[in-house]
Amino acid sequence: AGPPCGPIASNEKVDNLIKEIKPHIQTLKEKLNTVSMWVQLQIPRIEDGNNFGVAVQEKVFELLTNTRTKIEGFQTQITKYYSERGDAVAKASKQPHVGDYRQLVHELDQHQYCELRMVVLEIRNTYAVLFDVISKNYDKIKKPRGDCKALIY
Repeated sequence: AGPPCGPIASNEKVDNLIKEIKPHIQTLKEKLNTVSMWVQLQIPRIEDGNNFGVAVQEKVFELLTNTRTKIEGFQTQITKYYSERGDAVAKASKQPHVGDYRQLVHELDQHQYCELRMVVLEIRNTYAVLFDVISKNYDKIKKPRGDCKALIY
């Protein structure tokens, strides 16, 4: 038997949004991994001089790594939401006379909904920034030391 105020179901809007967003997070992580590997494989052997292009590669690789960490944080945030919500629902069920616990559940739902909207924007921004950085630096990523190496005797 549930509390007099009734059971607290999961938030359908938030659940549906999470189901929609999670595959996009995973796809972005996989694409970041692929692009990171591609950049890593373009880095030439270590030599003296003419390393500006290599520095560009390393900066792009650093951006990819930091972005992947941020994206992994989105997955952690979803797990944390369910954990915190579960705790709040349990408290609300055990102490139905404390309205603040029920309100806490609604606050968590509202906060998560807003956060998920931000995640969608961040996913979009990530694709835009990566496209911009890679397209502007493509030549330095692909050939960090240029083509003039054969001219030096």
